[in-house]
Amino acid sequence: MEAIMKRRVVTTFSKSTVLGLAFIALAACDSGESTSTTGTPAPGGSAGLSGPMVFVNNTGDKTLTSVALKGDSGNAVVNTMEAAKFENVALGDMQYSSGDWIFMTLGAANKVATIDPLTAATPVHEVNLPVGTRPVHLYRDRNDGEVMWIMNDGDNAPATTTPGDDVVNCAAQGGGSVTVIHNSHLGPGAVIPQVEKTICLLADGHKVTAFSGDGVPKRAFVSSEVGGEIAVIDDDEASANYLVMIARIDLCNTGKEATLPTPATCNPENPTGTTAFTPNNAGPHGIRWSTLTKKVYSIREGYHDIVEVDPVSFTITNTFDLAGTPYTSYGISSDGKHLLLRGETIAPQGTKLGVIDLSAATPTIANLTIPELDGTSPGAFKFSPDTKRFYILAGNGATATKKDRLYAFDWTTLAPPTLTLLREIPLVSTGGHGFDVLAQGAGEAKYLAVSNAAPANSLTIINATDNQEKQTVPVGANPGGVMMYESGAAQAGNQASS
Repeated sequence: MEAIMKRRVVTTFSKSTVLGLAFIALAACDSGESTSTTGTPAPGGSAGLSGPMVFVNNTGDKTLTSVALKGDSGNAVVNTMEAAKFENVALGDMQYSSGDWIFMTLGAANKVATIDPLTAATPVHEVNLPVGTRPVHLYRDRNDGEVMWIMNDGDNAPATTTPGDDVVNCAAQGGGSVTVIHNSHLGPGAVIPQVEKTICLLADGHKVTAFSGDGVPKRAFVSSEVGGEIAVIDDDEASANYLVMIARIDLCNTGKEATLPTPATCNPENPTGTTAFTPNNAGPHGIRWSTLTKKVYSIREGYHDIVEVDPVSFTITNTFDLAGTPYTSYGISSDGKHLLLRGETIAPQGTKLGVIDLSAATPTIANLTIPELDGTSPGAFKFSPDTKRFYILAGNGATATKKDRLYAFDWTTLAPPTLTLLREIPLVSTGGHGFDVLAQGAGEAKYLAVSNAAPANSLTIINATDNQEKQTVPVGANPGGVMMYESGAAQAGNQASS
């Protein structure tokens, strides 16, 4: 560890005259950082970039645009990476590490793109790393921010004989997988990111993950939608079992299965065995970790409920039944206190929100009454890291009567059924939007970036203090996902969460 810290000599102190904030200098390692040092040297850079940037996924031409975020004005495109860099496939999830690398899934290529945004005068595409079959989501490890976890959802080719299998790495065992990448370090003589390991999970279906820690054992919990289970992987770099699947949690529920048209049988399963579980209809999709309760929360979409899982015993310790409610998806506040429930009604049309206060002695569902969301369809939502602000997009659903809106709320005023709306922000009338939040200091929201799809093909910058639109910047064709990036932000925990 000490040797690595001495090896890295790049510093990133800078000051934005527009935003008036000193940025955080990068340390070389996170606590418990993995220490791989082999690989291909990354090229040294000249004058490195400083200040925040917005990365924009242009879905129309499969390019990636970076925009320098200067403040209320002066925001401009830095560069656009051509589709050939990404093997001419659709760009997927984006994430950055505490070592200041950017990663992006390339599902159709079975690879993850790596981008160095810091050492050169403009962001540089380095290499596309082979991972598993059809990587979809990726996550920064909350126990070691220089480690990235890639969810390989497996083969989905028409008439495939191996549905959901990672045929690259797990053909013999079957099922999908996760791939772990270490981001390495920037600076002359450093190495580009590299694959540490791919873990076969034996289960098929879309995968998402959450990480336990905060004083309890460090583990990764990966749910598989078709298999109806959660894999538990040792995430303690000091452990002899690091990156080993140590258990699986069967989410099958006999009572819930009995209510379904085609019920599955909940067989007794060996949680540490090496054979696949019998698939069920639980349909786990979203999964979250609460820093408050020190528990894992997984929504079972097939059963219309949320289960609370103990990260030590791997047992379900509570269940929140969503039956009779409009809620179909959820998130968690940055402080781990509230599960945010999101749903939709059709007659009348509207986005519906609810909360579960996990700090209560007996947590229950509380519905929020927000008339401003009437007429909307539900879109993406995020919390600021300090949990003071909550943002939700109005989706452009076919039945929605109110479209092209972003809603900013003061989360500190939450007192069900009320929540104070700061502003209903009108957006460019277009085919759809994506957004992200720039947070600085102690996690305070500073700016929002909203993509405006075709035909607008632009990015709108919004000041998070007054929630007013400040500038619109032309980007690439049909922009979709956006990601705010700032050197050192991951180390400071300053990234908005859903």
